Amino acid sequence: MYYTTIISTFAEKTLMSKILADNVRRLCKEQGKQMKDLAADMGIDPASLTRALNGNARLDTIEKIANALGVSMKSLFEPLDDVEGFIRIKGKVYQFNNRRELEQILGTS
Repeated sequence: MYYTTIISTFAEKTLMSKILADNVRRLCKEQGKQMKDLAADMGIDPASLTRALNGNARLDTIEKIANALGVSMKSLFEPLDDVEGFIRIKGKVYQFNNRRELEQILGTS
């Protein structure tokens, strides 16, 4: 039981880190910011931002990210895989099950 709890906790932390990183990257793209610009707005080194987005985010860093992007801390952890479907590009039909797959399809067409 103890090992299951450790694995479950690790999986949850990994998922939360991925959601945070995906949302930060998406928001930066929407706002026309590069990651180095976000780090500058936060008053931290770009390497510190990278570490935070790779799973080592402290609460105060997450708060700085949210403030620099003008969003709530909660919104940084909301999953956005709310899309699925089919798309036809130049006569070829692609299926996607989440936003990442759609972005990959659009990036390769």
